[in-house]
Amino acid sequence: MISCLSTLIAVYFDGLDFEEISFSDPFTLGINVIWTVIIAWVIWDLFRGKDIKLTLVLVGVIMLASLIWDVSEFGFGMAQLFYVLELLMFVAAYFFVSTKESKSWFSAKSL
Repeated sequence: MISCLSTLIAVYFDGLDFEEISFSDPFTLGINVIWTVIIAWVIWDLFRGKDIKLTLVLVGVIMLASLIWDVSEFGFGMAQLFYVLELLMFVAAYFFVSTKESKSWFSAKSL
């Protein structure tokens, strides 16, 4: 959930500096809707007890590539700081689903 908020805040800050990548742009708005659906899917899989490590890695790679492109295109600003925060949350999520407690929770959910 915080990931979605972080993205929305980042797009807001991007929109302050660059009108072409604000919420008024249909492409940017569409990407944010798709991103929200992806985050909801990850949360849904987590609550169903599925192993989401691979999903977290794949989404993290996409986020990292997007961040690198964003920094190379627009520089590092407040928006990119929120994107880095979001990426760090995915790293933390990967760590949390890899713990012993998480593995026992997954085992209990799959029974």
